[in-house]
Amino acid sequence: MTKETWKTYRGRDFSKLQYAYYEHKKGKQRTALIMIHGITAELEHHKKLSSALQMDADVFLPVLRGYDRLNKRGDLDYFGQYDDDLLDFIHYIQKQGYDTVILAGHSMGCANILRLIHHQPQAADYYLFLSPFFHPTLPVYRDDATDQFKPETDVDYTVYSKKAMLLMTLHKFNLSQFSHKTVAEIPDEFEGHGKLSLSFRLLASRFLEKLPENPFEGMESRVMTILGDQDEVIRPEAFLQWYEEAFHQKALLIQNTDHNHILHDEEMHQEIAGWLSD
Repeated sequence: MTKETWKTYRGRDFSKLQYAYYEHKKGKQRTALIMIHGITAELEHHKKLSSALQMDADVFLPVLRGYDRLNKRGDLDYFGQYDDDLLDFIHYIQKQGYDTVILAGHSMGCANILRLIHHQPQAADYYLFLSPFFHPTLPVYRDDATDQFKPETDVDYTVYSKKAMLLMTLHKFNLSQFSHKTVAEIPDEFEGHGKLSLSFRLLASRFLEKLPENPFEGMESRVMTILGDQDEVIRPEAFLQWYEEAFHQKALLIQNTDHNHILHDEEMHQEIAGWLSD
């Protein structure tokens, strides 16, 4: 398995933020793969992703603010702070001399990237979406997702949807004094036990309020979207149809893999390597 090294960078507010670094190969052309994690960090799956790569790239996993152990946990300082953090991290990686930057997202991390593309479409050279969770209101996700995970699949979280909807309504009326309230609970991967409570402000900062029409216009060759046919969160066939109608592109379906295990699926990595070599 590829060696994992933990480092920090400074955001524009001078706070230290953590990231995991997986050195893969060093060639003449240096490529960085920045992976944005989902509602849970899934550290073990991302370690395996770095080992499964079939391209020459170093992997960076920035731990999003609110998840890490160096800052306030489960909350942000302001709405949209993730946009600033991700731009700061991309700039930090670019200064290290990488020729190509691939910005990848897994699950809810894809929503973060969609926000970034909406404001800064040239932030990275390529964009990769894996098991994408673009927005909670889309009719392509399973209503009973958190109730029907298979025992061998370690997706585990609780979202208080009604509470989140109420807080969103208040937020639209500029009543944000309750934005620190908990709307989700996830396993605390960094403390090793217990649950981590996530605020409305944190989760709302991961999504666009409204998805734009054709967000990849003019950059179609730089975008790839992949999901597994056994995904426990996404209804694959519904997603494929919606994606083509809404984003005017085709997503790729990988057989015999699910929401998390797609991160280190061999066929998926072959597809990525082929896409980047075209």
